[in-house]
This record gives sequence, C-alpha cells and structure tokens, in this order.
Amino acid sequence: MCSCSANIMPNAPVDIWLRRLLANHLAGGARFPALMGLSPAQYQELARRVRLESDPRSAVLQQQDALLALLARGRQQECRALADWLAQYMAADAAPLHQLIAVASMGFNHLWQDLGLASRGELRELMQACFPALVAINAGNMRWKKFFYRQVCLAQTGESTCRSPSCGSCCEYAGCFAPED
Repeated sequence: MCSCSANIMPNAPVDIWLRRLLANHLAGGARFPALMGLSPAQYQELARRVRLESDPRSAVLQQQDALLALLARGRQQECRALADWLAQYMAADAAPLHQLIAVASMGFNHLWQDLGLASRGELRELMQACFPALVAINAGNMRWKKFFYRQVCLAQTGESTCRSPSCGSCCEYAGCFAPED
C-alpha cells in the first residue's frame, strides 16, 4: 500500500501522471523492474516530488521486480537510447517520464498495460500532457511502442521498417503490422 506524505496532491499534469505511475507500481499494477528502472536517488526524488511514500513491497512484488530487472538487463543500451530519444520531446519538468516510458517499453505487453493504465486512450492522455510534440507527430495514432521504434529507427538509419520490442511473441502482431490505412 502507499500513503500520501502530505494532503496536497501535485497539480501539474506531469506530476499527476508521475504520481499515478508510481502508485500503479507500488500497487503491483504496472510492470516495472525494481525502483521502476530508476537509480535509488531518482526513485527517492520521484516519491518526494509526487508526495507518495511506499510501504515495503510484498515478497511476490519484489520477486516480480527482480525478474523484470533480470529480463531488462540485456536491453539496457536499447532502453537508454529510447529514453534519450524520448527526452528530446518531453514537456518541461517531465523527467523522469522519458525513463519510465522507455523502461515500460521493454515490457512484453502493450505499453499502456505495462504502465498499469486502464486503456490505450489513457496512454494517449499521458502522452498529450507529457510528450505533446510526439502526439503531433503520431497523427495517425499508431500504437506507441511501434511508433517509438519506427521513429528511432528512421532517425538512426533512414529506414522505417525496424523491429519493435517484444512484437514477435504478441498475440496482436498481425494487427500492428497490417498495412497502414
């Protein structure tokens, strides 16, 4: 469980989303590795910023965190590159959202699911508040992971046919990779 260390709720849209993601993580609803993939200092700063303190995580959630960290270990360079790319488009004072989105993008489900959000529409709201330039670029409303990887690939190689993470094992592969309308 989590508890507020102050009665005042952060009111900046970015802080509301950061608080929501941290609360999702603490409740076991998101799929982040330990400390949400942040350094201990960054994690403490996030908790302080959004005025949310966590009780010790259950043994099951700690095991999940450890497993996710182990799985992500081999993709650290990819995660860092995606976070760096996202940082270019991030709203002012939205850090560490670029890192959280990048870490969640290494997950095995849709990004909105790995963030613990209720729908793809909620993810779009988060992106609109925190990465408005990317929402403008993603005018066709492409799924976010696919969009990120296509844009990063395009920037790095000039090609737009690069692989997205975890797509090969996804049950919706055919829908994501169907011809664009």
